[in-house]
Amino acid sequence: MSNVQLTMFDGNRMVRIMQFWLIVLIGTLQAFIQAPIQLFAQTKPYNQHFDVLNYTFRLALNDRNDEIQGEATIDVAFKTDGVKGFQLDLIGKIGKSPTASTSGMTVLSVKEGFKVVPFSQDSIHITIPIPTATKAQERRQYTVTYKGVPADGLIISKNKFGERTFFGDNWATRARHWLPTVDHPSDKATCEFLVTAPQHYQVIANGLLVEETDLDSANGDGMRLTHWRESVPIPTKVMVIGVARFAVQHLGDYRGKPLQSWVFPKDRVAGFYDYAQAVNILEFFERQIGEFAYEKLANVQSKTRFGGMENASAIFYSETALDGKRSNEGLLAHEIAHQWFGDAVSETDWCHIWLSESFATYFADVYLEYIYGRDRMVENMQRERGTVIRYARQHPAATIVDSTVKNLNELLNANSYQKGAWVLHMLRRVMGNDAFWNGIRAYYKQFKNGNAATEDFKRVMEEASGKDLTWFFREWLFQSGYPKLAGAWSYDSTSKSVKLSLRQTQEGLFDMPMDIGVYAEGGSPSVMKTVRLNQREQIILLPIESKPLSVIIDPNAWLLCEVELKKSEVSQK
Repeated sequence: MSNVQLTMFDGNRMVRIMQFWLIVLIGTLQAFIQAPIQLFAQTKPYNQHFDVLNYTFRLALNDRNDEIQGEATIDVAFKTDGVKGFQLDLIGKIGKSPTASTSGMTVLSVKEGFKVVPFSQDSIHITIPIPTATKAQERRQYTVTYKGVPADGLIISKNKFGERTFFGDNWATRARHWLPTVDHPSDKATCEFLVTAPQHYQVIANGLLVEETDLDSANGDGMRLTHWRESVPIPTKVMVIGVARFAVQHLGDYRGKPLQSWVFPKDRVAGFYDYAQAVNILEFFERQIGEFAYEKLANVQSKTRFGGMENASAIFYSETALDGKRSNEGLLAHEIAHQWFGDAVSETDWCHIWLSESFATYFADVYLEYIYGRDRMVENMQRERGTVIRYARQHPAATIVDSTVKNLNELLNANSYQKGAWVLHMLRRVMGNDAFWNGIRAYYKQFKNGNAATEDFKRVMEEASGKDLTWFFREWLFQSGYPKLAGAWSYDSTSKSVKLSLRQTQEGLFDMPMDIGVYAEGGSPSVMKTVRLNQREQIILLPIESKPLSVIIDPNAWLLCEVELKKSEVSQK
């Protein structure tokens, strides 16, 4: 009990109690009202006591079985004094019975520097105690030696041609199946992969190629060491290797950075033709957003379970996502856009995934608009609107930013992709084109190679526009649904005007600019007017000299909405 409660024994006790709880109630209500924006600005970091600066992974692969031999050297900086231990994510073997799973990693030893240190391992973590107290900003280096058969994360299988392959596929938290890491997007680090594999394989990974050396071996099995180094900090979700027989095309350099295509040899012609589109896409995004962050860009045919996976500097695509007809230009644009958003600027936590997936979705739309014109953008936005509406009908309470989701795969939904893309599209309209792109460039520049939350993006866009955007972010990111408009229009020949009656039928109320087009014979708009949609019921008058053919809400696809509009009988005064 607090001191206040212990001393409330005077004659005004009841009044003081009521005053106390009234203050608490008001504070609670204020916090609830403001929570959507403030909550995520105050999210605690995933790792409060230490930060991984660099990983060096040494991996040995073979064709005899699926076991990997691993050694990970991890450079750690401690944030606070007196840290007594820390954990790394690593999936171990589950159970000890003869029927237990044979997959999982077994830790053989842990060293601090050159000294063997104690550790413990359970099914999901390595715990490393620290007997000597740490000091803030102190750096230490630990080496974990381990082996095992990965149940996930590193996919060891055969490609569509029946050839053995090894591909990292880490999203969201599957790096821990084969790499001892802090498996969370907020702890970004540089990394190196030194992979020893049979010589008939080639190895692709993040960063720049440092070494390829054929190794002598006593049994003559012909092994090769391949060393890649990524000098830019990246999240573990995009730290990968790909090991297979590849045909590799070098497309030249873009501002000193190599562009490459890696495809299975039997898909060489189709793959090289399709992936060559990356040159124009890279040039467009660098011009539109900011400098490409990484040392190279490689587009890789792979065994990823996704259509594409945005691994930093080494994008993996589904092995079926090429046809020699360039049918997947939008997919390439989406994954390359991720190099800016998701990779270089990573979400602070998974609930902010829209800062990755929505951005990649929308900027792919923007690229296709640049290549094919405004009609292509309208077509894409209308198709994505349909996807959002269908998802909302099945999940009416779902919001874009949702910290309650536990199964991260459930975040891969229409809210994170298409609805978030619509949010960016509408924000572009609300801010104005120039202010929007200035804000995007400023946001990328400020958070490049770091992490950002929704509140960070909001703040930068407010600075770029000079506007308070709290209403917009709360409405579209922390509130479910979208405007559902029902109404009717009629023409009054006496006043020479269209009378449009509208009602927002969804639960929450939306406040947005909305375009209305009044069309005469021939299909061209006689009147185009922007109004503020901000009431449950509105009557809008649109002057026009002659009876129109039709009235269309949002004819240019700038508002995420669903419309049911009827034509009434012609009215007379």
